[in-house]
Amino acid sequence: MPAQVEITGEIARIVLSGDLDFSIQGHLGSAIDQVLSIDIAKEIHVDMTDVTFIDSSVIRALVKLRELAITQDKALSIWNCNEQIREIFMIGGFDQMFVLH
Repeated sequence: MPAQVEITGEIARIVLSGDLDFSIQGHLGSAIDQVLSIDIAKEIHVDMTDVTFIDSSVIRALVKLRELAITQDKALSIWNCNEQIREIFMIGGFDQMFVLH
């Protein structure tokens, strides 16, 4: 599955994997809805350890997640991007919008 949710204490993680494009929007949208509905979660981590590709639809979904997280006073960060994914964030200026670990 391209998007799974894990919860550890006050941290909700969306674990993504594979080539992520428009075809996974349903899975990603469900994961986003799930982490936002977890009241005890104060932080949302998006784990991209196993992501090999993202397109603009995934970035749009992450921007939407960021906006919704801000309204719920939840911190959002993106973890474990490979060099190619990190470069995509940097080229689009999204590295200024997201905390990348």
